[in-house]
Parts: sequence; C-alpha cells; structure tokens
Amino acid sequence: MISYEPLHRTLHEKGITMSSMRDTVINSRTQARIGRNESVTLTTIADICRHLDVPIEKVVRIERI
Repeated sequence: MISYEPLHRTLHEKGITMSSMRDTVINSRTQARIGRNESVTLTTIADICRHLDVPIEKVVRIERI
C-alpha cells in the first residue's frame, strides 16, 4: 500500500499546503490521487521532492498489507 503521510507531514512542517503546489508541481487530478493514497508516477514524486528539496522518504512510504 502507498502512503503519502510523509508528504502531508513534510508539507505541515514547511508550512505549505497541497493546493499551493497545484498547477506548478502537480495538477488537481494528481492531488486527488495523492489524497486517496493511489499511485502516481515516479516522475511526479521526483518533481515533488525537488520542489520541496527533500528526499523521497519525506514524500512517500510503501507499507506492507
């Protein structure tokens, strides 16, 4: 299972909202997928990491079912 809980925590720590990244880093469709813990492309994850200047571990976590 994919968890974006690290992303939500990182955004909170940095004082950034998910919607502030919309249309610059991600689109509304991707934002909705992240909100439902659905997969997005690794390119999207990399874009988020670069934008936030954090390693991938601060954005996504893979959890065993």
